[in-house]
Amino acid sequence: MTDKPRIEELLDSLPEGWDDQAPRRSPGMLGVAVVNWRTLEDGDAPQVWTDLRHCVTWFIRRYDLPSRKIPPCWHRHGALVEELSALHTAWLVSYDALDAGYGPIGWHERLAAALPRLAGWYNGECHNGHTELPHAIDTTIPTDWADWIHTAHAS
Repeated sequence: MTDKPRIEELLDSLPEGWDDQAPRRSPGMLGVAVVNWRTLEDGDAPQVWTDLRHCVTWFIRRYDLPSRKIPPCWHRHGALVEELSALHTAWLVSYDALDAGYGPIGWHERLAAALPRLAGWYNGECHNGHTELPHAIDTTIPTDWADWIHTAHAS
């Protein structure tokens, strides 16, 4: 005997419209848009960069991270962008309303794994010509930010 008749009986026993308020998600989607930096379109870049900057600014303040860990020029370091973007996505998923309550601790477990990688991607010095490091966390928007975010920088 298979479970199919039991499942059909269960579904038939539910009141009409029982799933009308269920969240709708596309198959295979996490509920958040995952950024694929390799294929990001220039038209989508300003919003994606702005969302990530807001997250990184919050992250730096919340976890009191010094600029030697995440520099003001983080957006110019591809590996940092990838890692910070992945953390942003993990945070969004972990705090999703459908989470059973394990998401926040799961996010912190992912954060603990990511911190050594962040240190490896950026070891306190720039290799792209922008080496000035402030002594305090600088949360001002970089002067080149407006120009920077209008391109996806996928390559």
